[in-house]
Amino acid sequence: MKTMSHTNPDGSIVSVCLGDGVSLGNGVSLGNDVRLGNGARLGDHVSLGSGVSLGDCVSLGNRVRLGNSVRLGNHVRLGHDVSLGNGVSLGNNVRLGKGVSLGDCVSLGNGVSLGNHVRLGNGVSLGDCVRLGDYAILGDYSSLDADEA
Repeated sequence: MKTMSHTNPDGSIVSVCLGDGVSLGNGVSLGNDVRLGNGARLGDHVSLGSGVSLGDCVSLGNRVRLGNSVRLGNHVRLGHDVSLGNGVSLGNNVRLGKGVSLGDCVSLGNGVSLGNHVRLGNGVSLGDCVRLGDYAILGDYSSLDADEA
C-alpha cells in the first residue's frame, strides 16, 4: 500500500492508501482515509465516503455510492448504480447486481449474491452463501441464513 493524494472532481484533495494495480474511472470522488486493495477497479463517477476500505480484487461498476466506514472483503463485485449506506460490511466473494440499495449498518457474509434492484433496509444481516433474486426487499433489521433464503 502506498499513501498518496487524490484530487476529487470538486477540487478537494484527500489522502488515500492504494494497493498495486488500482484503476480509477473518470469522475471518481474519494473521502479521507480510503484504502483500496490490490487490483481494485472503480468505474466512472464512483463516490466513496470517508474511512472506506476495499479488499483485493474488488470491482465497482459505474455510479456506485458507498457511505462512510464501509468495508468490502476480497473479490467483491458491485454492479452499476449500487448504493451502500454508512457502516456496511460485505464479506469475501460477494456479488451485488445493478441498482442494489443497502441501508446503514448492513452486514453480508461470505459468498452472498444479490440480484438486480434488491433493497435491504437498515441493520439487515445475511449469513454466508445467501442468494436473493431480482427485486427482493427486506425491511429494517431482518436476518437470513442460507437455509432460510
